[in-house]
Amino acid sequence: MSGEPLDHLSRLPVRMTFWRSFLSGLWRVINSTIFRLPLPFLNFMRVGLLRAFGASIGKEVFVESSVRVDSPWNLEIADEVKIEKCVVLNAIGGVSLGRKCQVSPYAHFCSANHDYTDRSMQVLACPIIIGDNCWIAVDSFVGPNTRIGERSLLASRSTAFGDLPGGSLLIGEPAKRIRSSEGLLTGDDPDSVS
Repeated sequence: MSGEPLDHLSRLPVRMTFWRSFLSGLWRVINSTIFRLPLPFLNFMRVGLLRAFGASIGKEVFVESSVRVDSPWNLEIADEVKIEKCVVLNAIGGVSLGRKCQVSPYAHFCSANHDYTDRSMQVLACPIIIGDNCWIAVDSFVGPNTRIGERSLLASRSTAFGDLPGGSLLIGEPAKRIRSSEGLLTGDDPDSVS
């Protein structure tokens, strides 16, 4: 999913087949029951369930029991990623989280959109790509067709759309680069948001 530039004009329609509908229904049952068992030591089970449904999951990944995942077969999570409580990962169009990312509570990722130019309002796949060492802060929103460069921090309650630079503190609706993220992710900065 990473590499080539995102084209915000051409989005691929999502095709629902019988098999995909069946798999989606089965996943919804599992995601709302077994996956939700709130015991921290059951993280291995949550990661295992995501892998069983086609997600690409790296090593030392933590996924809180209250995380909601749609279409796990379109989810890529690299090594040492931590996903906190009540995060929504709508991976219909693909969500890719780079190494050592931190996703704070109530963050929302939406990788699909509707084609408003078509009367059928078909669902379009619009990928989300988050670079390595990023922090997606509390209650932020990452929209369709978004890429955030590595070592960036998307501040609380901010909304991310489009290509956003790496090494940046991103704030606002829509999020814009305020300054370098130098020191923010390590705690070396006296103005750190941690």
